[in-house]
Amino acid sequence: MEGNLQEITIPTALVVDGNTDEQSKVMRYAEWLTIEAKRNNSDNHQEASRRYAEDALRPVTINGKEFRPFSPFQYALSAYKTLTRGQTVALSTIILGCGLGLLLYGVQLITAILAMITVVYLSSLCLDLLLTLRALNQTVEEQIDDAIVHALADADWPRYTILCPLYQEVEVVPQFVQAMQAMDYPSDKLQILFLTEADYVETRTVLGAMHLPPHFSIVTVPAGEPRTKPRACNFGLLQATGDYVVIYDAEDVPDPLQLKKAVLTFANHGSDLACVQAKLNYYNAKQNLLTRWFTVEYSSWFDLMLPGMQQTKLPLPLGGTSNHFRTETLRRVGAWDPFHVAED
Repeated sequence: MEGNLQEITIPTALVVDGNTDEQSKVMRYAEWLTIEAKRNNSDNHQEASRRYAEDALRPVTINGKEFRPFSPFQYALSAYKTLTRGQTVALSTIILGCGLGLLLYGVQLITAILAMITVVYLSSLCLDLLLTLRALNQTVEEQIDDAIVHALADADWPRYTILCPLYQEVEVVPQFVQAMQAMDYPSDKLQILFLTEADYVETRTVLGAMHLPPHFSIVTVPAGEPRTKPRACNFGLLQATGDYVVIYDAEDVPDPLQLKKAVLTFANHGSDLACVQAKLNYYNAKQNLLTRWFTVEYSSWFDLMLPGMQQTKLPLPLGGTSNHFRTETLRRVGAWDPFHVAED
């Protein structure tokens, strides 16, 4: 990290009385935020953003058809091609082998196939049990006290962009706007982008009638193919001014301190941390049996499975919302593949 400790001034509002440990954390976070602000405002950082925009705006031609993915397209990593030649050969061989096997062995082959499927499911169950035990043994969640966040109220927080892709969700837009207005983050450092397709006239009409604050913006994604959520997010990323970016779905009601806690989580780790994933759950868990089941599923996933994966150093899958990224890192990896159905 760049910076000079002698140049950092800690506002008096950042001092936490009566707790030396909290004072130390507040001072450390304030120092990190100051250094981070200098880095984000550097000429190199601005030049990297400009180069990314140039690459992302180039159209891509595939099989004679032109696309505008709004990101540096990586054909080898894209879902545009669903099966490789090797996969096609392997699947064809398996299907042919099963067909011949049925002719030669009949019921015996079916029994063997069912046995293999059972072994796969049993292995998955054993893995889930292992991950659950690891999660119960030790927590890997980030714990940041609200008091520390509040003590940093006058700190130099980085710019933050919230992307909200909308798809025929007019009825929940007022709820989302209310949730965003409740976020505890400096409005002059916050950018909230509503991403709408060109033909979503009703959605833009409803948003326009709400007289939103200046840090809210309605963005119209240019018409084109593929018409997916990742492509909309890619276009939103081109408009993003934040040093950090997060995607929220329109029905989300995030904790008001989530943005600040995400930033401080980045502060707790090295520069190789690319994403902070927030836990999700249902706020109407007791409404009916269906919402109870969904709540159980979300709780088991975010409280047991994901922590267990992190404990065992397995790759962590991301959900479709509440994933916080360093903007420069997200751009460095080429943002989202527009040919995926969802950005997660």
